[in-house]
Amino acid sequence: MSPTSNATESALWELFTDWCLAMGEQTLPAEPMTLARFLADNPAGTETQRRRVGIVNAIHRRVGHPQPGRSETVRDLLDVRRRDRRQQHALDTAAVIEQLPETGWPTAVFARRDAMILVLSGSGLSAAAIAGLRTGDIRAEGESELLEITTSDGTFTAGAELLGAGISPAAVWRSWDMVRRVQHFLPSTRRVVQLIEGKPLPPVGPAPDDAPLLVALDRWGAAEIRPDPLSAPAVSGIISDHLQGNPTAHKPVRKADELTVPEKEPEPEIEPVVLDQGVISRGLAARRRDIDLLDGINDQLDEVEARADALLEEMLKLLEEQGD
Repeated sequence: MSPTSNATESALWELFTDWCLAMGEQTLPAEPMTLARFLADNPAGTETQRRRVGIVNAIHRRVGHPQPGRSETVRDLLDVRRRDRRQQHALDTAAVIEQLPETGWPTAVFARRDAMILVLSGSGLSAAAIAGLRTGDIRAEGESELLEITTSDGTFTAGAELLGAGISPAAVWRSWDMVRRVQHFLPSTRRVVQLIEGKPLPPVGPAPDDAPLLVALDRWGAAEIRPDPLSAPAVSGIISDHLQGNPTAHKPVRKADELTVPEKEPEPEIEPVVLDQGVISRGLAARRRDIDLLDGINDQLDEVEARADALLEEMLKLLEEQGD
């Protein structure tokens, strides 16, 4: 059964499938970059290209696949002004990321999380898309320092504009990913501090793929044991505050060995307790009286047990006689 519904769709779909066959690309589902290359290899007016993307999206939606035309790459190809705005946004977020602190507790924990948010925003993701990401949705793409991000619209490569501005999206992700690993496997503020300070930690594996990527932090930079993901409004607020130069201030906490500990007041002297010498004598006398009172108790218990056995024997005999 053909996925197209009319002659116009059929003609466009045949053009697309023929091109994919010639290039060795998969047609259904198609990757966003496949559609982007198709548009680049088949130039046409903006309205024609948008119509092509709309038909490819509709066919994918019809059969239950993600729509490749909804990716940022394809949308940029169709809207030059949008692409220019996104590139400027990437440059702005890169400038903010460069200024975030790399040391200090808990400031560096917030900085790692916010840098991850800004990288995703600079890569073109909306606040809602960022809030919905899980740890398994992001991977570093080989050695290119770019990120491979999976959303409801498919998987795409992101971060080229940031990389051009001197920010490594993969390095930012690895830094935050390590925090999420420690939060999941070693849920202790002390362990997070050790990570920030570069101290050795027990080995930890990757956080579960379904764990939220971005979580709320308390004033100590710690997450809940089962943290909820940041909401889209919270993500949007963090991005806006940083870009406007008014981020939330997180006061550094000094190390324990740098704190001034007040001298303790001298503890009051406690006079030693002197026991009455007669206490021991009275205790021994009481124990002797108890021994005398209990003398012969075992014999008495044996006698009670013997009587009970005898009574039981007599009852059994009576029952047997009545049965006869």
